Amino acid sequence: MCCDRNSNDKKGMRKCLFVWSLVLIAMMATAAASASTSGAEPALIIDKFEVEEDFGVRKALAMLGSQCQKNIVPSPNVDGVLAFRSLRNVTFEEAMAAILGDKFKYEQEGKLIKVYTKDEYKQLKEDPARMEHKVFTLYYITAEEAASLVKPVLSASHQIAKSTAAEKSISSTTASAGAMAGASSGSKAGDAMALNDTIVVYDYPEYIEKAAGVIKAIDIRPKQVLIEATVLSATLTEETKLGIDWNFMAGVSLTGTSSASQIGTTESIGTTTTTPISQIAAGTPGAPIETAGFATSGMNGLRIGATSGDMAIFLTALESITDVTILANPKILAVNKQEGYVQIGKKLGYRGSTTISTGGVATQGEVQFLDTGTVLTFRPYIGNDGYIRMDIYPKDSTAQLNVDKVPDETVTQVKTNVIVKDGETIVIGGLFRDVVTTARSQVPILGDLPLVGILFRGTNDRTERQEVIVLLTPHIIEEPSEVDGQARAADISRKRFGAKDGLQWMDRAKLAEDHYAKAVSAYRDNDTTSAMKNLSIALDLRPTYLEAIRLKERIIAESSPDQVQELERIMLETADQKEAPKWHRK
Repeated sequence: MCCDRNSNDKKGMRKCLFVWSLVLIAMMATAAASASTSGAEPALIIDKFEVEEDFGVRKALAMLGSQCQKNIVPSPNVDGVLAFRSLRNVTFEEAMAAILGDKFKYEQEGKLIKVYTKDEYKQLKEDPARMEHKVFTLYYITAEEAASLVKPVLSASHQIAKSTAAEKSISSTTASAGAMAGASSGSKAGDAMALNDTIVVYDYPEYIEKAAGVIKAIDIRPKQVLIEATVLSATLTEETKLGIDWNFMAGVSLTGTSSASQIGTTESIGTTTTTPISQIAAGTPGAPIETAGFATSGMNGLRIGATSGDMAIFLTALESITDVTILANPKILAVNKQEGYVQIGKKLGYRGSTTISTGGVATQGEVQFLDTGTVLTFRPYIGNDGYIRMDIYPKDSTAQLNVDKVPDETVTQVKTNVIVKDGETIVIGGLFRDVVTTARSQVPILGDLPLVGILFRGTNDRTERQEVIVLLTPHIIEEPSEVDGQARAADISRKRFGAKDGLQWMDRAKLAEDHYAKAVSAYRDNDTTSAMKNLSIALDLRPTYLEAIRLKERIIAESSPDQVQELERIMLETADQKEAPKWHRK
């Protein structure tokens, strides 16, 4: 938009000037609105401030107040010589600083600007009569933490009182024998304060205001981390055994004799279990030639034995393959910097070591427990850039007691500190291990012969492959609804109904479920007679079936409203007494 200066059209020129005037007015209105919105008063600029040679501080303050329309009230002790004679293009605050120098202080109280000497100002600020208190209720941090964090912004005369600390953990059973009897660790805290953590700050108003700002900044809802861990442990074992035993003993069994077996004459009965080699050493008749230990007796697989006169041969062959895969997928939600722990497995109990006192009295050790199964322990530290640092310890283990009643544990575990981006999956543990074992036992020389050597030796080949993978996916949760709890609850409902479908058809719970389903279907088809009939059967089978009771109440409300109150009073009280006797429905 422009105006042609060479134009002779006065009407057009007036129109152009009118438009520019509107633009300038709009710009000024916008600037004024912006200043009003920001809430900041425009700075008062003093073009020229000059004082005479005999002016002191008091006269200069009076002159400045008159020139700037300010109510400046100095104390009687405020006076002195000015260090200047004129000021140009300064703000009101700059002019006050130049007049007062470093000997005086001023403070605005409402419409008044009061000026004091430094000693007066200090005495005023430190007057105990000005001190007041304020109660801060805390929601996400403890009173101990809040009291520690507000101290730097308080005066030297401040006082802080804080509420008693709450219990830091919930009671849990211990591994001692007392815990097995029902005892629990930790205090019950029955008379502890049940309100939120609270601190009371007693200080000057300006310091209390600073403390309030600190509390507002730190007492905020912390974020949470949802951890999805997948632990895969796979073990593949392949084993091949092949062996042949020979026996050239006159009538002596290859497997030896039991303690009650006859050895020698009918009058001589052995008192201990013997082996063929023991019989040979004892002088039992027969050719002392035998191979043993190549064929594994009592095992599965192919077992062939043959005897001919004084010769016996026993052959075993077995190939076994074992494939074990363990997949665990624990999920746990924890607050920032707080430890999360979940275990899916069992506690293996065993007794500790037995102690013997100086008097020879033996005291058995307490029962201890070893956690086995899938265990996930972690502590997250959430950053401000979408990354999470975590101390994490996933573990998958099994254990069994050995002959000394001490547990032997087989464990797959990783313990590390990692940085992970929100929502990304990383591998924090990957182990692939192959163990190949070849065992061979043979008769010297004969076992090394070509072709026929296999008849005089035994082999045991074993291959074991272990694979362990640990995957980790963290999610930063700012709102509890982000964990999708409703979907997980729906999954539980599906599993519950799936389990009921697996019951025998004659089970009372299954029959009640089936009749309730028929009642619902009939009700949807507006067949209330059939619906009421199936509901009656369902309630006969299961009197506390709340879903059936509610559906029956709905049908009666639609058909006979006057019977609703009586039905609700009788049926729901019966159900509540059986399923929740300590809960009184209002």
